[in-house]
Amino acid sequence: MFLKNILIACAVLLLSTSGAMPQMNAGQQAVLRACKPDIAQFCSQIPPGGGRIKACMKEHIRELSEPCKEGLFQAWLRK
Repeated sequence: MFLKNILIACAVLLLSTSGAMPQMNAGQQAVLRACKPDIAQFCSQIPPGGGRIKACMKEHIRELSEPCKEGLFQAWLRK
């Protein structure tokens, strides 16, 4: 349960970043690369903006791939 809460918090922090990829730091870019397949699989029909992708990812937090979860966790540790 604790790890799930950490992953959700990481997803919220990292997916709330707006703007183009060059404006992201290296850790955020790595998470985006790791989670891109998950976003495509679970949230491809969700229009971006207004936090909709972030909400979709939170709904699927248990289904995310291990690389995505690990990237989110590592990014959270760096903060």
